[in-house]
Amino acid sequence: MMFMSASDDYIASRCCILNGLFSGFVLACQAIEKILKVFVYLETREKTKLTKNDKHNPFKLKEELQKVKKYGLDKFDGLLQKLYDHYQCRYYDNEVSGQGASSSELDTIDELWVYLVEILPIPDEVKYRLKFFTDLFNENSKKYGTNYWAEKNNKALAEKIQEMESGYKAVLHHLYPKI
Repeated sequence: MMFMSASDDYIASRCCILNGLFSGFVLACQAIEKILKVFVYLETREKTKLTKNDKHNPFKLKEELQKVKKYGLDKFDGLLQKLYDHYQCRYYDNEVSGQGASSSELDTIDELWVYLVEILPIPDEVKYRLKFFTDLFNENSKKYGTNYWAEKNNKALAEKIQEMESGYKAVLHHLYPKI
């Protein structure tokens, strides 16, 4: 359930950012926050120990996760900090850096998201049955365009889409051989 909400926020963030709406950056921060909380939970079997605003800070969640297992996320530190800055911009009385948001950040957001989805520490039989993959590869989703905002101008996903679809189809065939 935590991942489902994260993937919905991710796709919504892309829709907003691609349409010039700042709220997409808040949603992107929430998506990354939620998927990092999934990692923390899967590695520790407990919710994050962070409190107050820190539990919404993707950089601090990454740091908490690093204490348990290193996932090679240090290369995204700048993005994680900037996303939290964008998240803080929701209210005028929050301290922020003053750096504006730019749609040019979307490529890096996509790169981080795809990386996290790929290394999600769950079996493929579970991973490829999650809503994110169903939204991308299910025939009805394709027919009705549910996957449009996930794929539109998404370079990181484009590099992995065939591999992911093969994994999705393999799991589907393994679990439901008569389909």
